Amino acid sequence: MLSQRIANTVFAVLVILVSFYFAWIAEGFEASGLLASSGLPSKFFPQLILGTIIACAIITCYLYGIKGEAGGDAGETVFGNAGDARRGILMLIVSVVCYLTWRNFGFIPMAILLGPLSLLAMGIKQPYIYATVWVLTGCVYLVFTYLLGIHLV
Repeated sequence: MLSQRIANTVFAVLVILVSFYFAWIAEGFEASGLLASSGLPSKFFPQLILGTIIACAIITCYLYGIKGEAGGDAGETVFGNAGDARRGILMLIVSVVCYLTWRNFGFIPMAILLGPLSLLAMGIKQPYIYATVWVLTGCVYLVFTYLLGIHLV
């Protein structure tokens, strides 16, 4: 199996690259909702969060590069068995599909797909969990649309 050191270093580098891309995308955000009235640009919070993510990824790369481990995981492998590896790869595929759905069709179709596809990828079969995820998705939509005035279409 793949070692934690290699997997986490590669993942951290990918996180850095993707975060820079999303920060660049955030440059085009227009002021709307509560952020417009606060005087902060709409790109402030996304870029703040992305900057924090980049800093954490850089620290991870540093720890693996200098110490050879991070958090006492020297010699450990990424997945305990093939089932864990399959679920991890399926979740990556779900993430990409949902991102492309959001980009091409909007938030609502992505939100409808994300929960069930994620649960399927993880092997969850209880219907009440699916219902709970859809209810929470609806709550997120309502909070953003009606309380914050941000339309996620």
